[in-house]
Amino acid sequence: MGLAFGAIGMGIWIPFFFWPAAFPYPGQAHATVQIQGFLLCFIFGFLGTMMPKVLGVKPLGHWQFAVFPIGLTAIVVFALLGMPRVSQAAHLLVLLNFVVFIFRRWKHRAGTPPPPFVFIGLALAADIVGTCLRIHGLSGHLGSYALRAAGLFQYQAFPLLLILGVGSFLLPKLFASAVVNPQSLAGVKGRIQPVLLVMGLVFLAGFAIEAWGPAVLEGTLAVRIGHAVRAGVWGWFLLANIRIQSVTYPQPAYLEGARMSLYTILAGMILPIIWPAWLLAWEHILFLGGLMWITLSVASRVVTAHSGSMDLLARNRKATVAYGALIVAALIMRVSTDLWTTSRWLHLAVAGALGIAALVLWAWKYFPLFFRIPGRH
Repeated sequence: MGLAFGAIGMGIWIPFFFWPAAFPYPGQAHATVQIQGFLLCFIFGFLGTMMPKVLGVKPLGHWQFAVFPIGLTAIVVFALLGMPRVSQAAHLLVLLNFVVFIFRRWKHRAGTPPPPFVFIGLALAADIVGTCLRIHGLSGHLGSYALRAAGLFQYQAFPLLLILGVGSFLLPKLFASAVVNPQSLAGVKGRIQPVLLVMGLVFLAGFAIEAWGPAVLEGTLAVRIGHAVRAGVWGWFLLANIRIQSVTYPQPAYLEGARMSLYTILAGMILPIIWPAWLLAWEHILFLGGLMWITLSVASRVVTAHSGSMDLLARNRKATVAYGALIVAALIMRVSTDLWTTSRWLHLAVAGALGIAALVLWAWKYFPLFFRIPGRH
């Protein structure tokens, strides 16, 4: 579903370029489909698999699981039909469904998640707050500052905080070629580390400053400060939690893609400090070169591990490099739409086509593994 939604989200620029009179401007629908469609499918697919193992509890039941494909489809369909409030209501339902699942299982847990997982709680809280703000704001009862905050909490704070949380546990193990076994945490009792909670709240404060800061700060100062705060926390994450400075080389191609995506996210936070006038262009550095790239990189490892096909990671090296190059090309083309505006719509269509090509190439190599279960014939 995530692959299909990603192709739809980027592909809607192509018919808009050829027949603009027949299609409404797809800007907001594009953002919703990409973050709340494409990305959320991978996020809840991953969390729905990992969290029960970490907690040592039963997985999602049939009915609670069914909310995800139904709700995620509703998000995308209603966004494309120009019904954003209904789309966001479906998004809120999906979020609350997962929160209810965690609360119901929490008292039966065999252990406590590792301390960095506090970022996952903050991510869910930020997205719920942002979604409620957006639903309320779409009725015309909120100002532009609150709507900006809603978008930042939903489209940036939520996925980035998840990377802070899950990445702090998963990525150091992958970079060190260590065994990844979430079930080993089920018997471990942990507690919240204040420094992690503080860093998460500071990270969220960066978005709040950018959204509401213009009410009291002149010019682009709020944008600069907000991004500086986030870049500082992200830099701390790379050095202290991921320990990226100690990663040995060479790494498998999919991990090289993950490493480069982490640096790309940092670049997407630093560039608005220097050139805030091109904020939308720099945000797409974060979205395409960061979130999309790291999602496919981690998904490659997850899918091959669950299907008992880890040998494919090495055999697919050329394809991995190729879809990474396509993502970078799509990123460059998308950024160029805001720097050279004379052919904006053509650049958007080409960026969409390149992004779809990256998804198709990834799917060609890894989608068949979705149906391969070790021990079954």
